[in-house]
Amino acid sequence: MTNHLIHDFLICPRCQADLIIGESILTCKNCQTEFSQSVVLDNCNFTSFEPLELEEVRRNESLYDASSLNIRYRNFLNWLFLTFNADESEFRKNLFVDLGVTPGMRVLITGIGNGDDLYALLQMFPGKQLEIYAQDISLPMCEFTISQLKTMGSSIKEINISNAAHLPYMNDYFDLVFHFGGINWMSEKKEAIHEMVRVAKDGGQVAIIDESVGTWLREQEYGLMMINNNALWAANVPLDLLPVNVNNVKLQYVLENCFYFLKFKKDSRFPNVNIDVKHIGPRGGSVRSRYFGMLEGIDPDLAAQIPKAAGANGVSVSEWLNQQLAKILRQ
Repeated sequence: MTNHLIHDFLICPRCQADLIIGESILTCKNCQTEFSQSVVLDNCNFTSFEPLELEEVRRNESLYDASSLNIRYRNFLNWLFLTFNADESEFRKNLFVDLGVTPGMRVLITGIGNGDDLYALLQMFPGKQLEIYAQDISLPMCEFTISQLKTMGSSIKEINISNAAHLPYMNDYFDLVFHFGGINWMSEKKEAIHEMVRVAKDGGQVAIIDESVGTWLREQEYGLMMINNNALWAANVPLDLLPVNVNNVKLQYVLENCFYFLKFKKDSRFPNVNIDVKHIGPRGGSVRSRYFGMLEGIDPDLAAQIPKAAGANGVSVSEWLNQQLAKILRQ
């Protein structure tokens, strides 16, 4: 018998409507698209939103050979941390320490890959101290992560196949949304970053790490070597892709200045400023009046006389102009 309950945290990634829970099927209440769901770990569901993401799935498959994807990615990571003389486990753990992860937090990892960030979190917070969710566009990546969790005897809250640019989670849900490696490959970078912000709680953190050689090094031999080795290291930090409703933006470089570590908080009140505070000084006015009160150009000789006339009356230029215009308009 079908259960018609509404899913408590997943939504349709395209129309953002509620999902109806059926027997191994979730159905969008709006577009009626069906998504398979199965229990793969202790109280952990695996859901596929692939029917809505076939184009992105095919694009991902064209970039990677699925038959050896996990092995090749692990080989790359081994090379990476050996090259930069870094202990991978400690490096990943230190990221979460820096982000202030504490027991009880609800964490989403986008682009889970081989699950390495997930394993680091589980080592730091064993016994389901965290409520962890994960997604990736790749079925082999998700299946590999699930198999590794089974081997470890661990579980998380949920994992799914989905597009990071169209996340299947409700608004304002996570304390931390974390992404390590993959933004540079995405065809919809801006949309993916905006989605990470959408699903974060107000005041929650978003953290992104990916390749990008520090700009001050790009004309130096070191930077040129690294970019020649891997063209992705020429990518720019996506600061221009951030939405307006973020604050406390912090950027640092890690792994010998070849990766950026960008973190910020969702802030629904931004910008929390008073644009009506008046300036004290000859020009006067406020942020609001200086921006919204700009007038058409006048004769330059007349404009040059205004500061003198305002000063003679003991007021700012802004106040004098307001007084004079008010007199004229009242006539």
